[in-house]
Amino acid sequence: MVETRKKLTFSKVRVGIFVLFGLAVLAFLVLNSSGDFNPFEKKLTLKARFAAADGLKEGADVQLAGVRIGQVESVNFLPPDSPEESKIEAILKVDRELNGTPITERIRTDSTAQLIATSLLANDKSINITPGTAKGSPVTENYVLKSTVGIGINQLTETGNELLEQINKLALPANEILNKANQGEGTLGRIINDESLYQDLDATISEMQSTLNKVNKGSGTAGKLVNDPELYDSLNRTVGQLEAIAADIKAGRGSAGKFVTDDAFYNETRAAIADLRTAAAKINSVADDFKLISADLAAGRGSAGKLLKDEQLYNEARDTLARFNSTAMRVEQLIADAQAGKGTIGKLITDETLYKNLNETASNVNQLSSEGTKLIYDFRQNPKKYLRIKVSLF
Repeated sequence: MVETRKKLTFSKVRVGIFVLFGLAVLAFLVLNSSGDFNPFEKKLTLKARFAAADGLKEGADVQLAGVRIGQVESVNFLPPDSPEESKIEAILKVDRELNGTPITERIRTDSTAQLIATSLLANDKSINITPGTAKGSPVTENYVLKSTVGIGINQLTETGNELLEQINKLALPANEILNKANQGEGTLGRIINDESLYQDLDATISEMQSTLNKVNKGSGTAGKLVNDPELYDSLNRTVGQLEAIAADIKAGRGSAGKFVTDDAFYNETRAAIADLRTAAAKINSVADDFKLISADLAAGRGSAGKLLKDEQLYNEARDTLARFNSTAMRVEQLIADAQAGKGTIGKLITDETLYKNLNETASNVNQLSSEGTKLIYDFRQNPKKYLRIKVSLF
């Protein structure tokens, strides 16, 4: 059989090129319509650093306040000597414009890049950038944003594990307490297992029900207090009287009203307080004077100070007391001698003969005095009787 070769004509090549060009255009339109691919659009490169990637991957979304503005281009490790909070660096590619305005008006130096979870159960992460304020400046190419990490499923799982460990630690003593309570040990065990407590509570509840029934029927003091309308009327009258008293006080009637509303009482009180302050100032002045006097006494100045501090005065007073004591001893000795009948004073006190002589002498003096009184009386009555002179020669 003779082999035949098909020749590739120019028309066929042209058709193939046209088909390839159409496929390329279609792919470009599809990618461009999805917003993920646009080779003619320039991107702004930013950086964010975290302690761990925690599920962050290349191609993850980058959002600005929840609005997608780009994607993560790469996730790289930083040198080992980097700080603990900056071990991973994410390169972000974001749009330069958003709704016709430059993206740098939204992303500023005080913006924060937060690592958040895309769903509650999945471990995939995305980066959300918070809008900046007027205090910040527009970011530049390769600017490193401040970063924070949101709570994800790993942190929740770790927290749940720690919580379970704490619950397990608490469960052991709780089981021990419940076992003791089931066995009737301790206060809780007696409360649970003691039937007498139940009976006491039942009896108490029965008594309370009986008491409440009596109260509802109006029996007893409590029943009358609840059901007697006179008590309500009395309380109502009392409240009315109190309202009348309050009205009188507001109107300035009576002693209490004048006490509350009278300005004169306020002025007098204020004057009394001023007088008290003046008196307090005077007392303080007197106290200062006492302090000065005390200081002078302590320093030995003045008569009182010398009286307290001068040793010579003390010695003289001591000598005077010694002399006084010696004199007192002598006086006591003289009194003792006199009581014993020694000496002139002793005989004068104890000798009865001297007493009798003095008594007779006093009697004679009294008699002489009475005779003299009679003589003077007779002389006054008849002076011629005593002035007659009788002359006789033989």
